[in-house]
Amino acid sequence: MRVLAASMLLLAGCAGAEQGDAVSQESSKAPEAPANRAGASPVPSPAAAKQVDCTASEETVFSCAMPGGKRLAVCAPSAGPVQYRFGAKEPELVLRGGKWARAMYSGGGEAQIAFANGDTRYIVFSRMVRTNFAAGEPNYPAISDGVLIMRDDELVAVRPCAGGQADMPVQYDAAERVFAQEDELFTDETMRADPDWSRE
Repeated sequence: MRVLAASMLLLAGCAGAEQGDAVSQESSKAPEAPANRAGASPVPSPAAAKQVDCTASEETVFSCAMPGGKRLAVCAPSAGPVQYRFGAKEPELVLRGGKWARAMYSGGGEAQIAFANGDTRYIVFSRMVRTNFAAGEPNYPAISDGVLIMRDDELVAVRPCAGGQADMPVQYDAAERVFAQEDELFTDETMRADPDWSRE
């Protein structure tokens, strides 16, 4: 899946968050993220999710293991709002609402899904950037996935997925179906998740 996503971004390089409703909230840490189905009318808060990972009846838009044995997932049910979930065996934070944006780079690209909970915004990202611009040589892409947390438009934290990459990076087709799309990325601070060697 990662190879396919990387190939699609490489080929493309060559050729908002909306307020969300918190279902539950982590009490001792900054919250993690929400999502919103484009054009959907408001619906009552769904029952609390029983697991972090998407169920068989939901479409996985993004999923990754986080450091410390926790997980992060963006799940699209067949009906109702998309959910952002973060936690261990059970979600510590579930948010809904959100928008997505994407950008193409030379030899790569980036997708972001932004969710809000009060003055805190969570931006899930999948990013691939070129690290070699020497003529006739491979571009050696650097791939990174995770979530960036901002409060009042100030960076709070960048939390890369364990190992730096997602089990399932942002799925463009799914994001286009379930989110309203913004014209520009929500932030450029995601570059802080790039491996150090990619900024040399």
